[in-house]
Amino acid sequence: MYDRDFVKRAITSPFISYLSEDIVRQELVDGYKNSVRSAIIAPGQCDLINEVKVEYGNGYSRTGMVVGYPYGGMSTNMKVYLTKYAREKHLDEIDVGFNVTAAASKDFDKVREEMKLIVEAAGGEVKVIPMLWMVKFPFEIVDELCRIYVDLGITSVKTSAGIHFGRMQVEHIEWLYHNWGDKLEIEVAGKVRSREIAEKMVEEGAQFFHMGSWRRLSGIGQDIQFDFETKETKYGEYQEAE
Repeated sequence: MYDRDFVKRAITSPFISYLSEDIVRQELVDGYKNSVRSAIIAPGQCDLINEVKVEYGNGYSRTGMVVGYPYGGMSTNMKVYLTKYAREKHLDEIDVGFNVTAAASKDFDKVREEMKLIVEAAGGEVKVIPMLWMVKFPFEIVDELCRIYVDLGITSVKTSAGIHFGRMQVEHIEWLYHNWGDKLEIEVAGKVRSREIAEKMVEEGAQFFHMGSWRRLSGIGQDIQFDFETKETKYGEYQEAE
């Protein structure tokens, strides 16, 4: 896979609380300049991402927002409100945290009811991309979540929340694509830190990757690094943090 092709599969998400506004803006600008697939932000950053899109929009990169990230730990009413807010801000998509507690208890009716309201609130104007939490849940539960999503007309899923929550495996993608790849587009999130692993996942059916290391894996530069000693965030050489 060529570097430029890999950039087009990357999704940057500079909404973590320890990032300064300058770094968030730089990440968004660089994302648009290099044509990443999407840029995902927090609700309070919608105006910023729209400003960047006006100046650097390329006709390919999409704007998105998190709703209920990462555990779905907010009320259904708030998720619906934020979904409508994303519509008002003319965003392209939302990454949705489903009710993890309900899924863990196998109360799938509750998961379905909430997601149905979110899809209705999106009104076909904002693409709904819910998570699966494959790094934590067994395939049995993931299978039920996928069934719910497909029944509701959802066409893309995010495998996990990313960051430090767990490492996605090639076997996860192999299973997901084999069982649901004809109905669901696969966005991978979860410590994909090497180009080799990413390309293996693409071979197994992955389409896009949520990653902070998108420049390094694409061979075009350095990424955001957090110094755990100084508590400073800046662009620099890659450091693995477990």
